[in-house]
Amino acid sequence: MRLNKLSRKTFSNYTYNVIVIFAILCILPLIPFYMVYYLEVEFAKIMGVATYLTWHNLFEFASILVSVSVFLVAYYSYDQTARFKSIYLGSVFLTVALVDAFHTLSYKGMPDFFIANTTANRATIFWIISRFIFSTGFIFAGYIGKTTKKINKNVFLIVPFCVSIAILIAVTWFPDIFPTMYEEGTGLTEFKKNSELVIIFLFFISGVKFVHRYFLKKETLELVSAFSMVLSIYSEMAFTQYSSVYDIYNYLGHIYKFLAFFVIFRVIFITNIRRPYIELYEAKYKIKSYADNLDLIVQKRTQELRKLNEQLMEDLRYAKDIQKAMYPSRLPKYKEVIFDSRYFAADMVSGDFYSVFKRDEENVALFIGDVSGHGVPAAMLTVFVNQTVRTLIDAQSGTINPSEVLNSIYKSFNKTNFSEEVYIVMIYGLYNVKKRELIYSSAGHNVEPLVIKESGIVEEINITGFPICKFAEYYDGEYKDNVLVLDPKDKVFFYTDGLIEARNTEGDFYSKERLIDLLKTNSNKSCKDINKSICRSLFEFTGKYALKDDVTFFILEVSDIN
Repeated sequence: MRLNKLSRKTFSNYTYNVIVIFAILCILPLIPFYMVYYLEVEFAKIMGVATYLTWHNLFEFASILVSVSVFLVAYYSYDQTARFKSIYLGSVFLTVALVDAFHTLSYKGMPDFFIANTTANRATIFWIISRFIFSTGFIFAGYIGKTTKKINKNVFLIVPFCVSIAILIAVTWFPDIFPTMYEEGTGLTEFKKNSELVIIFLFFISGVKFVHRYFLKKETLELVSAFSMVLSIYSEMAFTQYSSVYDIYNYLGHIYKFLAFFVIFRVIFITNIRRPYIELYEAKYKIKSYADNLDLIVQKRTQELRKLNEQLMEDLRYAKDIQKAMYPSRLPKYKEVIFDSRYFAADMVSGDFYSVFKRDEENVALFIGDVSGHGVPAAMLTVFVNQTVRTLIDAQSGTINPSEVLNSIYKSFNKTNFSEEVYIVMIYGLYNVKKRELIYSSAGHNVEPLVIKESGIVEEINITGFPICKFAEYYDGEYKDNVLVLDPKDKVFFYTDGLIEARNTEGDFYSKERLIDLLKTNSNKSCKDINKSICRSLFEFTGKYALKDDVTFFILEVSDIN
């Protein structure tokens, strides 16, 4: 807050100083205006007609050059900038330049310009017309807003020439349509003086608008433009005081006009020519600064990315530990049945899930499945399945049929905010160790469990069922129980599709056929030895090719207690 107050105070002080300087500059031109009163006689002695005409030509052609320069800048930059206001002012300046040229060439004492320059009236009419065009042009420019409509720029070239030629013809050959501005032997007419007062008023309005825009935009160039209007006012004031077209007030008026046009040239030069180069230089400097600091910036960003990556990996490790904690750390032990499992995640966290846990002295619950996708989103779904199963089992005593468990998971899933694109496939079973009876139910599990006989026969267990997904609006999720009675020494192999869909460097699948052949060959081995053989076969097959899907499997082996 203190910094904001200090900034506002500093800016206010800057604005105050600028306004003070502007006010002083506006007052300074008054000094020569009053000094010339005492120099009239001396000026008339040293300034002859020929000398005066030379200075007059210099002042006028300098202002004409400025006006033409303003037009050329606006005209040739219009295709790029499309600034209607700039090219409009450019056409005003071109018109003023042409009429000022007629004024200069028709000045009393100059060589004939179509007709003899024997009086000062024609040049004075050109002068008043030029000043009216100039002052009203600035007034109208203040009301021009931004426009997207682009006009052919040649219009702004042709119109000034047509208007100027019309003025030349009217003033030269039809002078009677204009009021007399200057009478030889008498001096300025009242109409001419009043016209100058109107022009002064128009310049005053333009100056006020520039000052107003300064307070809105805080751009010093607006005050510079206002100062050019002030000089133009002093110029017109001087032209209300002269009695001869060669006297000191007329001379002073041309000096003020020259200074006003010089200030305008500075504004146009800075705005349209110098400023783009300044901005280009500043942009070049910034680019160089960025290039010089690029190594530091890259190093800083790399450190930030490394830190974020370390944080992400730490979070993933934490998620992995949580997911690992949900898997059975030790499988149930019965003299009637033996279990052995293996689990390999394609990512740090997995979309596969399984569990084997003791329900009572005679029953063992087991399930295995897969969720859509991989990584953290898939891992969150596995958490949902495990928590739902645990909550259901803890809430009810006794054994629960597998179909009831799947129905409960289906209904719970449809009450969540999970996306409609995600789904779960799984198989849930309940094995009675006394009866050697496996009751199971499938929720769209996409690979059939395999029964391995001691004789080497491998049979697929037929499973059907609807996946767990957002479909309760159309399907109630009715799952059915199936019963399988096993013989002593039988083994049941449960797995997910990541095992048979693992690929090698040639793009070949491990395949169900390869798995069944391996199970047949090792049918007389223990479940632990079979799993070791599968792991060895799998990773010899894939080689250096990384797993693209999670691999999970476990074996239920019926003991021969006799």
